[in-house]
Amino acid sequence: MNILAVGAHPDDIECQCGGTLAKYAVQGHKVFLATATNGNVGSAVYSMEEIARIRKAEAAKSAAIIGAEYICLDYDDEMFFEVGRETRLKFINLVRYCKADVVLTHSPHDYNPDHMLTSKVVNDIAVMIPVAHIKTECPPNDVIPSIWYFEPACSMGFVPTDYVDISDTFETKMKMLECMESQRAWMAANYRQLEGDEDRFFRGVRITAEFRGMQAGCRYAEGFVRALDAYRGALTERVLP
Repeated sequence: MNILAVGAHPDDIECQCGGTLAKYAVQGHKVFLATATNGNVGSAVYSMEEIARIRKAEAAKSAAIIGAEYICLDYDDEMFFEVGRETRLKFINLVRYCKADVVLTHSPHDYNPDHMLTSKVVNDIAVMIPVAHIKTECPPNDVIPSIWYFEPACSMGFVPTDYVDISDTFETKMKMLECMESQRAWMAANYRQLEGDEDRFFRGVRITAEFRGMQAGCRYAEGFVRALDAYRGALTERVLP
């Protein structure tokens, strides 16, 4: 299968479903990581152009760890708020390019507008992937992808319907996150200012994986919610590894 994870920002995917993507890769599936924005406001030190370049390079390095391809749609960070024709076509072309059978993305219930809008666009355009009269650079696919929501940062009332045991790929997930040096510095500065805990952001990733693992009966896990399949009007089939 072809697996596409779509996040709003560089590091969203690694935090919330990096272990699952690593597991897919180990099983021989083709994996793609894509972000709607380039993270260009995530620094008080670098210019917007420079931090965008840095964060995209870090995301590509992270994806390479599991042999995946990274794609950035290059919207401005925290300014991704229009879902017009151009945006829909960009996302449709992305899914068609990846020939995605499965798409992992943000929950529609989240604290961040970029996250929620990314979730909405992905869910909205899923049924448009095979439509021949919707023209994009890449031709239509025959498959309407199965959509799965990963959990928001700090869980935010998220109740998984399905779990993936990532005990064997958790360290790979953390190696992917280690590539996000600029984001780690940005979050450390924010948390230092607020709470004096410089590494709380990344410690939270481990805590969440341990908690979901406790629920799933394993050491580490990632939780997901199955999206409604608008085409069939039913829950999607279980295709998580």
